[in-house]
Amino acid sequence: MTIPGENELLLTCRPRADGVEILRCETADPAVRLPDEIGGRPVTALGPYALSARPPVLHDADGLFSARVTWGGTPPVHDARAIETVILPAGLRAIGRYAFYDCRALSAVTLPVTAREIAQGAFMNCLAFRTVRLTGPADAPSGLEELLGQTAGEVEIELDTPEGEGRLLFPAYHEELESLDAAHIFQRRIEGAGYAYRQCFTSGVLDFAPYDDTIERLTRLHAYGDACRVALLRLRWPLRLRPAARERYRALLADHCADALTVLLDGRDTAGLSFLLSLPDIIKSEAIDAACAKARETGQTEALALLLGRGRAALGAAGRKTYDL
Repeated sequence: MTIPGENELLLTCRPRADGVEILRCETADPAVRLPDEIGGRPVTALGPYALSARPPVLHDADGLFSARVTWGGTPPVHDARAIETVILPAGLRAIGRYAFYDCRALSAVTLPVTAREIAQGAFMNCLAFRTVRLTGPADAPSGLEELLGQTAGEVEIELDTPEGEGRLLFPAYHEELESLDAAHIFQRRIEGAGYAYRQCFTSGVLDFAPYDDTIERLTRLHAYGDACRVALLRLRWPLRLRPAARERYRALLADHCADALTVLLDGRDTAGLSFLLSLPDIIKSEAIDAACAKARETGQTEALALLLGRGRAALGAAGRKTYDL
């Protein structure tokens, strides 16, 4: 079976009661889009080790069939470490164990809310993994809670919903087992607010209210850089943002304006910088001066122009330097 597409993929599949399961996807493409349907049936599952460096062991060959997605190129030799982004099928329901194991360059995945089942280790050893784009209603259960529970590193969630877009940062956290005595009794210790952020789900649905309230933990830990990033994302994409939470985020940025500017310059986020400078009563003169110096040192001419222009305009008369001759 040959399917026209934007990739070169060799697929090994089998039918399921609800559609088709992709047991193996061989590719060397950096940007992979898996087909939504094969042979007129929806793709509803991704099998264990489907895109991993290690091929799955297929014990039962009954019903297996092959399909090739092609744009007219040559059949690929699989290279899991070449994969950087993956768009999963729109009707996907399950992701098998170690499906992306050792896809070390994989940084972003587009996931439908229908994918409720994400097996243990699905993203193990994906060292560059940082972004999930979740598509579907904001109040629908999804596999996001399960995915975040398997990932202690920092993850940014891009929500694509019928209500609009949202952006959420789930900071990293660390777990340690501390020995209490010679009898080898251990105490579990969790460091960082990232674990608390991962508890903001009810029956698989992200609850925005406790997510926004968790900002207090970041400030108590003096993690002002992460706190500013959370605030900037929520204010810039205010999906289901309550007025009280909006004011709390604005107050945080006003109190830590220098940290917010540093975060944006370190990330070379010119669009984010433009947004921050558009917020009234946030910008401080001394923070602008320090940010201008940093922009000059790092060669960020566009950011420097914004700081000198919109930043000084936001400060008004207080931002203009005067000289007594």
